[in-house]
Amino acid sequence: MEQINSTANPKIKLAVSLQQKKYRDKYNLFLLEGLRNAETAANAGAKIDMCFCTPEIVQNERAQKFLASLTCPIYEVSENIFSKISDTKSPQGLMLVVQKNDCSLNDLTILPKSCLLILDRLQDPGNIGTLIRTADALGAAAIICLNGTADVFSPKVVRSAMGSLFSLPFAVKVNEVDLLSFCHKHDLKLYAAALDRQAKIVWNTDFTCGCGIILGNEANGVSAELLNNSTNKIYIPMTGSAESLNVATAGAMIMYERYRQCFKITSL
Repeated sequence: MEQINSTANPKIKLAVSLQQKKYRDKYNLFLLEGLRNAETAANAGAKIDMCFCTPEIVQNERAQKFLASLTCPIYEVSENIFSKISDTKSPQGLMLVVQKNDCSLNDLTILPKSCLLILDRLQDPGNIGTLIRTADALGAAAIICLNGTADVFSPKVVRSAMGSLFSLPFAVKVNEVDLLSFCHKHDLKLYAAALDRQAKIVWNTDFTCGCGIILGNEANGVSAELLNNSTNKIYIPMTGSAESLNVATAGAMIMYERYRQCFKITSL
């Protein structure tokens, strides 16, 4: 294990730069912080370029076992230097530099009852990370992030996804034309979440087929182009005075309804 004692070190500069999207895109790398997330990434076969750790975390028995399993370079840094790499108020003492694992639409495997989660210009990293985790838990085949959606490799998304970033495939920077062509090719029905008089109640919608669930921008919803080309608009009935649900909450409810229909859940 090599020690690094200066923030001027090129490897530290690289890691710090990955807090910005333009450098994550340039180097095709991103940061992943925390022992639990690091273990998940390694177990999933993530391609790890390097690891940074603090003297304190090195004393942790579980961390020692994890570090011993790595084949990448490992660098010990001070708490102060680690804080420059991390964007959290309470750094966890272990950071991986990982190669991006996104794919193209044509790399996705679509089966007769596959369900895709489609994110249309979502901006909140917490919402995106939560939806990735939920999609993983409820059996989505893949996640598609349309142009204008916030970067799934930002540190906040990576943290809130809790390792699910490595559990299912996802395509990013997809345009609407390519999405519609892909769904038509694979005979996927498109269900767009919308507060619309023409929308169907979510539990009256047939999810037992190949489909894509479209969730729209937090402020503006699903684009007009996608609404016009959807098989159905769907909504979740509500009572009370709230105008709408948080998009991550709505997405979880829709995906669970699809899960319930497909797997006919009756008891635990």
